[in-house]
Amino acid sequence: MKALNIHIIEDEPLIAETIKAILENENHSVTGISFRGKDAIFDVEQLKPDLVLVDIMLKGDVDGVQIVKHLKQKIDIPFIYLTSLSDEKTLERVKATNPSGFIVKPFNEHTLTANIELAYHKHQTLKFDISVNTQSEDFFIKNKGELVKVAQSDILFFEAYDNYCNLYTSEKKHLISHTLKRIEEKIPSDIFLKVHRSYIINFSKIDSINDGYIFIEHHKIPYSKSHKEQLMQKLNLL
Repeated sequence: MKALNIHIIEDEPLIAETIKAILENENHSVTGISFRGKDAIFDVEQLKPDLVLVDIMLKGDVDGVQIVKHLKQKIDIPFIYLTSLSDEKTLERVKATNPSGFIVKPFNEHTLTANIELAYHKHQTLKFDISVNTQSEDFFIKNKGELVKVAQSDILFFEAYDNYCNLYTSEKKHLISHTLKRIEEKIPSDIFLKVHRSYIINFSKIDSINDGYIFIEHHKIPYSKSHKEQLMQKLNLL
């Protein structure tokens, strides 16, 4: 992924410096380290980083959840919580701020960097959408205000990805801000078939089926027992 400007909000100097070293080792830049809540709000507003790592428990009157709640009203960037807290009350407060990530301490280098990459990617594609004209064979992928046409016949399959969905063609993968269930409601059932809780395929793109898997081009897609009967009914067996 591209190098990011990342701000750290953490009141434990040793932890903050360790995170800084990890980020710089991955070629990211650290815009600064804020140890107190009120300082953090000012620092982030002034420095405008690409992403913020924020501890929940901080010295002073303002904690990490309050910081994120305040900044989200002003700055559209991803926030990842770093915390040793995972109790129900804390999680409810965290969910209310709709963060891009939540990492429980202690964490390792891989966990940190992987969550940063995923959070930034999801944030960049959050405005992706899909619309379907039922009178047309085209789909339109919405990317930050731009509508990109995808021919229905070019779609290989849809894959569930957390609360999002990946749309695969032979040439590209698009991330769409809909669940697989929502996608299923939008697409024609005579062409697309759900074969697994995580997959909807373009039936015409099947190359072969073997040992619990459907092969479409270079992709190996599982099908579940609950969807096997419907799949077999659609096959034109000789």
